[in-house]
Amino acid sequence: MSMSYPIATYGTIAALLVAILGHYVARAWVRSLKLSNFERYRRRQFATTILFALCAIVIAVLWGRLLEHKGTFFGLLGAGLAVALREPLLAIAGRIAIFAGHMYRVGDRIELNQMAGDVIDVGFFYTRLLEIGNWVKGDQATGRITQFSNSIIFGTPVFNYTQNFSYIWDEIIVPVTYDSNVDQAQKILLEAAAQYSKEFLDIAEEELEKLRHSFLVPAVELKPAVFTDVTDNYVQITLRYVVDPKKRRVAKSFLFTRTLEMLRNHKDIAIGSTTADFTLHQAPADQQGTKQGNMDQPPTPKEIGKQPDPKAA
Repeated sequence: MSMSYPIATYGTIAALLVAILGHYVARAWVRSLKLSNFERYRRRQFATTILFALCAIVIAVLWGRLLEHKGTFFGLLGAGLAVALREPLLAIAGRIAIFAGHMYRVGDRIELNQMAGDVIDVGFFYTRLLEIGNWVKGDQATGRITQFSNSIIFGTPVFNYTQNFSYIWDEIIVPVTYDSNVDQAQKILLEAAAQYSKEFLDIAEEELEKLRHSFLVPAVELKPAVFTDVTDNYVQITLRYVVDPKKRRVAKSFLFTRTLEMLRNHKDIAIGSTTADFTLHQAPADQQGTKQGNMDQPPTPKEIGKQPDPKAA
């Protein structure tokens, strides 16, 4: 029994086998490389995308060549696919752009279209995030999984917290009264920040230096710094420091706790607030009696005549 289209049939089977075999070979090759788990995952996913995309193209060519009007067929096929599969094709193109352009990878903390979280998967069509923020403060996880199409990256700013440089700048504000020792309060904040950042500050400086080799990064200061401002109620001291974006809440808790502990040892420093102090003075006893007597007595006819007429008003 002869086969009608042996080249197309056997070619399709061969293309599928090659794609499957190539998938396992790529996985074994990536596994043999001395790379981080994140980089292995990225390369494995990228290789799989390219293999199956090429397989689909080869199969379409094998069967399309059997038609008499090949140009018309491929033109109509391409137009139909572009319209019917616009979103899936854009999603696949977005996935290729994500891997090829190093926009983000699994483990990165990103934000786009008011969605923020840690990337846990970059699939063919969707990216999945472990959501942070929303009703939970301090950029901590909510437990929800956010899923969005890869095509969303086209024309949308993507904020990456951890790519190329693993730290961000954050600030805390401590208000003190005008009669406080402001210089000592500044020293306390700097000391607390130095205690927290001493373990990773050298690593952050090394990463920043590597970043300068790839990008034109302006001069920035990684060491903690304080800035002073005045308001109507108190002196505002702002501490600026670098921190791992996934540990912002832990850092703030440590800095506020340590700062308050040290401030308790300085009686010349008081925390400021927007509350107001009121002093009430009691009236002399003779004035109180006169007022009370006037309140108890009914008005005289003359006083009644002096009262305004409600109708006239």
